Amino acid sequence: MTRTVIVSGETLGHLLEAHASMAAWYYELSRVIREGGPVRTPDDATRRAFMARLAVDFPEIASAARAIENPRVYVPPPPSVPAPGASPPE
Repeated sequence: MTRTVIVSGETLGHLLEAHASMAAWYYELSRVIREGGPVRTPDDATRRAFMARLAVDFPEIASAARAIENPRVYVPPPPSVPAPGASPPE
């Protein structure tokens, strides 16, 4: 089944940046599990490499991916779980 989804260029850019950043985080965390050591925030070059790979793998979004010169670092918000022993908000 094929579906067509229409999104704005801005939304597409945000999705591509988030994908490149999350992929870079995945590989960094995998490296830490394999090799140990501290977790390092993926640098600009790493995120740009993932963005360049998106342009190669998906030619239909290549122009949008190439237009993003420096993808932002995406850091998901912390979970909204209360700390142990903390009282729930009223």
